[in-house]
Amino acid sequence: MSVRTYGVGELIREINAALAGGFGEVWVRGELSGVKVAASGHRYFQLKDAEGQLSCAMWAVRADRLRFKLVDGQAVLLRGNLEVYPQRGSLQLIVAEVQVQGIGELQLAFEQMKAKLEAEGLFAPERKRPLPVLPRRVGLVTSATGAAVRDVLKVLSRWEHLSVLLYPVRVQGRGSEGEIARAVRYLGRSGLVDVLLVVRGGGSLEDLWAFNEEVVARAIAASPVPVISGVGHEVDFTIADFVADARAATPTQAAEMIVAALEGQQRRVETAHQNVTSAFIRKLEHARLHLRALEGARGLARLPLRLKELGQQLQRLEALPQLLRSLVAGRHRRVDAATARLYRWPIRFGAPRRRELVSVRLTVAGERLRSLLLRRQLELAGRERALGALSPRKVLERGYSVTTREGDAKPLTDSAAVNAGERIVTTLATGHLRSLVLGRINGSQGSLFEEQGTEPGAQGTEEERPGTGRQAPGTGDRRKS
Repeated sequence: MSVRTYGVGELIREINAALAGGFGEVWVRGELSGVKVAASGHRYFQLKDAEGQLSCAMWAVRADRLRFKLVDGQAVLLRGNLEVYPQRGSLQLIVAEVQVQGIGELQLAFEQMKAKLEAEGLFAPERKRPLPVLPRRVGLVTSATGAAVRDVLKVLSRWEHLSVLLYPVRVQGRGSEGEIARAVRYLGRSGLVDVLLVVRGGGSLEDLWAFNEEVVARAIAASPVPVISGVGHEVDFTIADFVADARAATPTQAAEMIVAALEGQQRRVETAHQNVTSAFIRKLEHARLHLRALEGARGLARLPLRLKELGQQLQRLEALPQLLRSLVAGRHRRVDAATARLYRWPIRFGAPRRRELVSVRLTVAGERLRSLLLRRQLELAGRERALGALSPRKVLERGYSVTTREGDAKPLTDSAAVNAGERIVTTLATGHLRSLVLGRINGSQGSLFEEQGTEPGAQGTEEERPGTGRQAPGTGDRRKS
């Protein structure tokens, strides 16, 4: 019996054929160890348990489709084909599928992506930007046919001046993550919106998975405008929620965050408007009461007539400069005429005599003009002082005052109008005094235009009056309350 002799390559091919025919596809359970990623993208690792170890390889075209990352220590279930690697003559499992044991594949991918981005600082609170105080343009990234877009638009329609720019995208299925990322990048860089809403209704982890993809998370993190994420229901959390500047439990709540900020600013403006209006009305009412209190003042009653007289005097004084200029011009003409006459005198007087006469005449005329101008200036200054003395403020500063009953704006003009025990208010040039009437001293009120200390008809002596200051007419005896 002859023994068949094999070449090495031939024997390995026979073994591989036998393995393929004898085993076919196999499922192997174990723990990953020594996971490596080659430059080509292929993954190489060991699958082991307490009794043995098996070399494994997973080509890049399949490994890149995994939602999670292969790491040492993972408990997995592998599906693949056994073969001998010719270059090393070692048995290995060519892996076609990986199932994680103990934790779901999507949940593991979620946790790994969350840990990766958190380590890069994409979830840090200091990186997040505040939402605009007065957003006017809102960008909306969601499906154009879902319930989320209807809920969001219904809430945003409460603010009629708010414009909404919708970028419709698919929110689940293969390739949807790329559409979402492109929409966020476009709206963020367009300058057309002040804030972005990335929203989707509820669903399973698989349905919401597009918002857990790294490309979406990085697009949200790089957006130039703030982003609000409102994906799923209150119990749902996605990677987009952690990266966004603000997280809303639902799409409706995301829209409420925008409208609530606008309504809050409107309330602040309305409150400020009411406060300003109230303050103005109070100030206006105070001025009205003050004017009413001044209406019945005896001295002020004559003030309009006196002001009219002084206005007429001022008009005459305003014409005085023109009169003075006319007078000076007339004197100049007289001097010129006199000078001409002097030059026509007989020659016996001689030129020196004429110059002397002319000089004397000019000197006399100048002195007279200066004297007349000085008198007019003094007269004008005196009348200006008289007009200033009649100012209501000057009258009060001279010691006069206005006295009214407390709570009544009508001025008192007769001491008989008040009784002992009543309270009165005295308005001075600066401030007010509240007094209590102890008794009355009959007398007549002097004129506002008389000098201090010359009031006619004043009765009593200094010993009869409390204090040494001037007493307002009609107030009687008083003391500070």
